[in-house]
Amino acid sequence: MGTLLGCAPPRPPAPVPTPLTTVILVRHAEKADDSRDPPLSAAGVARAEALVRTLHDQPLDAVYVTPFIRTRETGRGVAEARGIPLREQAASATYAADLAALLRERHAGQTVLVVGHSNTTPALLGALGVADPPAIADGEYDGLFVVTVGGVGPARLVRLRYGAPSGDVPL
Repeated sequence: MGTLLGCAPPRPPAPVPTPLTTVILVRHAEKADDSRDPPLSAAGVARAEALVRTLHDQPLDAVYVTPFIRTRETGRGVAEARGIPLREQAASATYAADLAALLRERHAGQTVLVVGHSNTTPALLGALGVADPPAIADGEYDGLFVVTVGGVGPARLVRLRYGAPSGDVPL
């Protein structure tokens, strides 16, 4: 038996791109005190207003917060500027995995803002596929993380800052 000359073996199919989804993640702004569910401090209110200005030209399809005053107050102005409701996602042991799955399923091809906490934001970055997500220091409130998922290839992260500088963490 011979082989056919000039015939290459079949190629595996090319990966099928999925819709490109953009998730913008921030930690809640500065809180007034260390109680269980504090409102924002004056600096936090100023940071929440800076978030509205920072994202003013960015189309957003949804804004997710946890059921805490500080995350709602941080995300409210952005949601109100677009006439969309805040969507609450309970902070639980499976928060990151649950929210990452929801974002991929419900918001494929869209842009979403997620306001979280110093522990939930890095966990969600990891659940979205970011390798080695950065930690957020206790005094750090100015981080803005833009993750794109979908398309072909791994998640991509751009780390930015917004509002007044906070913390001693370099970019």
